[in-house]
Amino acid sequence: MILRYADLLALAGPWPVFESASLRALGEDPRTVGVQLSRWVSAGKLVQLRRGKYLLPAALRRSPAPLETIANLLVSPSYVSLERALSLHSLIPEAVPVVQSVTSGRPGRFVTPAGIFEYRHVKPTWFFGYRELAIGQGSALVATPEKALLDLFYLSTGAITPSRLAQYRFQELAQLDCDGLRAMAAKAKSPRLERAAKRLCEMSSVEGDWEKVGA
Repeated sequence: MILRYADLLALAGPWPVFESASLRALGEDPRTVGVQLSRWVSAGKLVQLRRGKYLLPAALRRSPAPLETIANLLVSPSYVSLERALSLHSLIPEAVPVVQSVTSGRPGRFVTPAGIFEYRHVKPTWFFGYRELAIGQGSALVATPEKALLDLFYLSTGAITPSRLAQYRFQELAQLDCDGLRAMAAKAKSPRLERAAKRLCEMSSVEGDWEKVGA
């Protein structure tokens, strides 16, 4: 039996991203499914995000799909973090075009018609500190402001000096939960991250005046 597009919409419509494996699990012939999906991608009826994962065109989705939602579904488990999350929380002034995420699985980068998605690997013990955040008409799992900041430094190298912190042009730091920030940093058992948390909390109390932040 040939899989019809109407059948696909009925099965995949509730989800902005679906896997070809879910169609095969319903008893569809794998070869037939593969051929049909390829045809629909060529015809613009589907968007292929990566091998085996597809996105319905915006006009046919039953629920909104912000890029952050798509990022969660493209690689699981994952949550949006780093500069993308900092921008969502208004902690940096710039818009960030690439959707950056943290995952306990394999790292990767996917350039798709929907957008560019990057995934950074962390140990399972560091995979925490996120919550569901309303974005547009949808929602996604996004790092808290505190965890997004710590992820930024956890996944980078080099000393975290006051001058380096100033280069990020952080803003609205008064929203930080400094007790929570320090507690998260302590979980990493890293003096480097604990110093970063201390300096960020100092910055939150002297918003914008980096010269007052201790070295």
